[in-house]
Amino acid sequence: MVITTERLLTVAQKKAAAEALGAAFARDPFMSYVFPDSASRAQKLATLFLPTIRCGLQCGGVEVHSEGKAALIWLSGENFPLRFSQVLRSGLIWTPLKIGFHAFKRLEDHEAVCDRELLNRAPKGFAYLWIVGVHPDSSGQGLGRQLIQAAIDSMRNRGHTACLLRTDTEKNVSFYKHLGFKLLHSDTVPASKLPYWLFSQDLV
Repeated sequence: MVITTERLLTVAQKKAAAEALGAAFARDPFMSYVFPDSASRAQKLATLFLPTIRCGLQCGGVEVHSEGKAALIWLSGENFPLRFSQVLRSGLIWTPLKIGFHAFKRLEDHEAVCDRELLNRAPKGFAYLWIVGVHPDSSGQGLGRQLIQAAIDSMRNRGHTACLLRTDTEKNVSFYKHLGFKLLHSDTVPASKLPYWLFSQDLV
C-alpha cells in the first residue's frame, strides 16, 4: 500500500524510506560516481536522503510504501530550485559535512547542469519528480509504478500542469516512456562525463 503525504511521516517511516532509497541507488551510475566506495555507499545515501525526505515534506510531497520498501519525493515547481531557507529548514545545509565535501562537489557539479537544462524547458506550474526508488529486495513488484502514479495524482490535485523528472540510468528510459513520459532532452554532463535524460508528462 502507498502512503501519500504532504506533511507528516513518523521518524521510523522517514528512516525506513531513506534506507530503502539508499539501497535502491547503491548501484546507480551517478551515485556510484558521487560515492566511489561501494562498501559505504548505501549508508552515505541514506544519510543524504533523510533530509531530502524532510525537504519533500515541506516543499512538495512524499509517497512511501507502507512497509518501507520504496519511496518517492517530489517538489512543487515554485520550490525548484530550493531556496536557502528551505535548505536550512530541512537540514540539507549540513549535507557537505555528512557526506564529505568531495562527494558533495561531485553531486553539485552534476546536478547544477541538469537542473539548469530542466528549468530551461519547464512549463509554468510544473512539479518535479525528484527521487524514486525501490529496495532491491522488492524490485519487480510494480512498487515504483504505484508510487509514480500516486505522485502524479497528488501533483494533479495540487493544480500542477506537468510532471518533470530526470534519470541518470539508461535502463530507466524505456520504463518512463512506457509510463507515458516524453523525452525532453538528453546530454552528457562535462564534469561527471555521465549521461542524463529529462522527461515530462502533461497533467492537464
